[in-house]
Amino acid sequence: MANITLYHFEGCPACGHAKEWMKELRAEKPELKAVEVEMVDVHKTPNFVPPEPFYYVPTFFVDGKKVLEGAVSKEEIEKVMRRGITA
Repeated sequence: MANITLYHFEGCPACGHAKEWMKELRAEKPELKAVEVEMVDVHKTPNFVPPEPFYYVPTFFVDGKKVLEGAVSKEEIEKVMRRGITA
């Protein structure tokens, strides 16, 4: 199973959409219910240092590598979440 991390911050509209889409995907697709996504608020994490640079939020990392940054769609988030399904 892949380690998925979402970097975000409170009050970010795009981050809010990403979180809502993850919630919707879990409700719509039973296989995604168990996918864990670590949530890291970049403004509330002391001495925050990302695994690699990014410039926009929301940003998704899978196993420490950036896979999705900035303007995201529900479809793209589903692809990321599917990487977290155990085989």
